[in-house]
Amino acid sequence: MNLTAEEQVFIDKVAAKAGDYEAEAISCAQGTLVALMEEFNLPCTEQMVSAMSFMPGMASRDETCGAMVAGLAVLGMLNGRSKLSDPSYSTPEGKAAFFKSREQAYRFCEEFKQKIGSTMCGDIRRSLFGRTYNTFIPEEFEQLVADGAQQKCRAPAEAAARIAASIILEDRRKSS
Repeated sequence: MNLTAEEQVFIDKVAAKAGDYEAEAISCAQGTLVALMEEFNLPCTEQMVSAMSFMPGMASRDETCGAMVAGLAVLGMLNGRSKLSDPSYSTPEGKAAFFKSREQAYRFCEEFKQKIGSTMCGDIRRSLFGRTYNTFIPEEFEQLVADGAQQKCRAPAEAAARIAASIILEDRRKSS
């Protein structure tokens, strides 16, 4: 998408906020979610923020990056199906909306992987820190922080926020 100067400034602001919040919370998932929700003026409840508290690395298992989970969550909130089942889902319009949201999610994941190098927290940490951490062990969590988590882990949060914001802006531009 060709971004206007105004859109680029907005996306830079969203990304910086995601990085700042990640550094504050030491949670890429919470930082990304809150930045996107605030900047797009979406209601963000304490329960939503709480739901992201275990997302970094899928409960610290070195699995899917929490920043990616948060970006997908926001895209889903904006374009995902809101009910388990609905007769309108079987209409041509409903099917088109379903596949559009899936395409956006897939694009988001692919762009994130291209930018960060992986969608897996353990791989990303190895790239950023030269190792991974078992953050269930308090000393390991403290070592992660001592090794620069508040600065280094900004990158995935900023990338996820930037990519999600771009997709949202593009979708809004197409819709208007």
